[in-house]
Amino acid sequence: MGDTGADAMPGWSCIVIERFMFGRGPQQHTRYRALSSSGGGPAQEIVFRFSEVDKLLHRLAQVPELGDLTLPSLPPKTTFRSMIGGRFDEAFLDDRQRRLAEFFQDLGTKLNTKYAAVGSAVDFCEPLSEFVQRATELGASETRAVEAAIRVEEDRQLISSQDAEYEESLRADELRRIAEVEKAEQERQAALEESRCREAAAAAAAALAEDMSLRRARFQEEHAEPEAGEPKATIRFRASSGASVQRAFKDCTMVSALFEFAAVADWDGPAAGCSFELRTSFPVKSLVGMESQTLREAGLCPSATLLVAEIEESP
Repeated sequence: MGDTGADAMPGWSCIVIERFMFGRGPQQHTRYRALSSSGGGPAQEIVFRFSEVDKLLHRLAQVPELGDLTLPSLPPKTTFRSMIGGRFDEAFLDDRQRRLAEFFQDLGTKLNTKYAAVGSAVDFCEPLSEFVQRATELGASETRAVEAAIRVEEDRQLISSQDAEYEESLRADELRRIAEVEKAEQERQAALEESRCREAAAAAAAALAEDMSLRRARFQEEHAEPEAGEPKATIRFRASSGASVQRAFKDCTMVSALFEFAAVADWDGPAAGCSFELRTSFPVKSLVGMESQTLREAGLCPSATLLVAEIEESP
């Protein structure tokens, strides 16, 4: 990145601005990018590893003239989090970067105060000077490497651009062909599925109609209408839709037969397979539980009107 042209505070300062991964495999490690400035001059980009800062701190501790200073501490090389999540754990690295920034701020304050009478700490503190020089060279080297990589990539893109366009055209044609084939297959499958559904619905409707016809015939056979003069009960069934149907039953017919008739009769009554109950209109009384009684025992002779109420199924 080079010079920023930004003015810095008097003395030396180092502001950590970011971290990034460098290298691959076992050689991969974290590097930090910072801005170093001295004496109000323009800031220079520097790049360093945590181990290099650790070496700097170790060398500063050996400088006799700094023996009266309490140098700031670095964050630990490993923490419980890094042992669990690895050395590239984001939370561990975030905390380390924050504490590195605090370390350089504290270190700058102490060294600037120490060397204020003679000049810049970078000029008079050899370990710091060497650290900044190495970090500046590493930053410049990285910039050159990035620029070289950019040039190589631009050349590669220029050489392969026509081939890439041709390959993309072929891919687009192939994708269109595949999309057309898939669409045709989906439409064919959808048509087949629709046909199967229609056939299944028709078969189910036919089976239901056949079953209903058989039940109706069996009911008529088992529960013939009474002969003239024979004791009977005339029952009118009324559905919630307003539809009604009427039939005469022998007075000895069981109440259960009324439920079967309401279900199989040819009228706009309860939907096939739907649960329902029968109720007298006055007084209101449900016939559920009275199926084993005769019509006379149930008080439905000589006539009665029954309401057919469909029962809503619980979800």
